Amino acid sequence: MDILLAVFKAHSVHCERMKNYIIIVFYLILLFLSLPCLAEESPQIKTAEKQKLPSLQKSLLIPGWGQLAEKKYAKGFLFLSAEIFCVYEIFRYNHKGNYYYDKYKTAENVDDTVRFRQLTENHDTTRNQHILLAAGIWAVNLMDIFLINKKKDNKDNDLKITIEKREKQSLALTISYSF
Repeated sequence: MDILLAVFKAHSVHCERMKNYIIIVFYLILLFLSLPCLAEESPQIKTAEKQKLPSLQKSLLIPGWGQLAEKKYAKGFLFLSAEIFCVYEIFRYNHKGNYYYDKYKTAENVDDTVRFRQLTENHDTTRNQHILLAAGIWAVNLMDIFLINKKKDNKDNDLKITIEKREKQSLALTISYSF
């Protein structure tokens, strides 16, 4: 019975840590969202820079929303549906893990206790994998919207190759790249 109590305490500590991590991530997101509001707006900010902030913030809140705002519909729906799927799976496996955890606490024999504990751990592990997957989708979404905005702002900063006809029947090859 002492072993079961030790396993129960270890699981409780793990759940508390996970709750603390989720709370920290939530507060970091709120802090990041509030930074643009706290900064003073300088008159030198271009209108293009003003427009890229909202789509980045949209993607920060809901993955895919910024892509949809930039008319990248396939990417937007892909990110949005992937994130919705992950969130659904997180809640589904969390519910299953809690169900088997309750069964584990009320088990009457050792075999049931071991089986329910194993099921609880399996569902918790799968839930945590979906949390990591959702965070990965969110990060890739933010990198994508950042690159979309950067590409939109730097349309003139590409590699340019021009061939010109000069006087006396000569050709000039000009290669320029601005960054």
